[in-house]
Amino acid sequence: MIDFLSSLPGWLGGLLTIALSTAFGFATYAVSHKLLARNTTEETGYAIRSLFGVVGVLVSLMLSLAFAEVLTQNRAIRNALEREAVAISDVFDELHRYDSERTRRIRRMLANYTQAVIDDDWPALADGRLGERASALNRQFTDSVIRLGPTGMPQQQAWARIISDLDAASDQRLMRLDSALTAPPIFVYVVVFGFLVTMACFGVYPPQKALLTLMSLYTVFVGMVLYLILSLSDPFQGGMSVEPTMFEHLVERMQADLQ
Repeated sequence: MIDFLSSLPGWLGGLLTIALSTAFGFATYAVSHKLLARNTTEETGYAIRSLFGVVGVLVSLMLSLAFAEVLTQNRAIRNALEREAVAISDVFDELHRYDSERTRRIRRMLANYTQAVIDDDWPALADGRLGERASALNRQFTDSVIRLGPTGMPQQQAWARIISDLDAASDQRLMRLDSALTAPPIFVYVVVFGFLVTMACFGVYPPQKALLTLMSLYTVFVGMVLYLILSLSDPFQGGMSVEPTMFEHLVERMQADLQ
């Protein structure tokens, strides 16, 4: 269910999450009120109201923790994408300084690989994998760089920087895959359970208009926050996915340089 909600367009996933939270919330309230209305004494009613406040605070705390965690993870993957694009750009520039004519074919390979990151890697990451074409181009490009055979100290230094940047880009690419495979935080399941407990605690109150309005706003708010958490926890699919904008700009610059 979580993967399905994350894969939907933003507006649809958000509406469906809100609808589910509202339906399950009111169903829990209806069952709870039916049970508590018959068996609640003044003492038990006071205890349930006290529990209501405690559970509400805990649910708010867990929502905050879950939201903060996915925000941190989302910023980390965006930083990793920036570092990967910078490393690829540095490799391209170092190859140009290494030997402009001799490395033209290799630089074109690198431009093709960067385009494949956009066209092949990004759709594949939505399914939790890396693109086969991008992986093949990456291996082909790396083998060509290794076979360069630098001569002289300037070329050896440039070649060492190229290899270092290649390692960095490879590490960041694996971070992309790791982020695509990351499951939603365990806090989400605790929040859902706490939310249902809170709706059950509402059962001590009769279904008056003001209460039903308040519960509706509460279920909508929780549904919205849950959808934001689910969307941010999967950065490569859904309505809040990360776009390969920096790689698109990088490809444009590479193609202009090659021409």
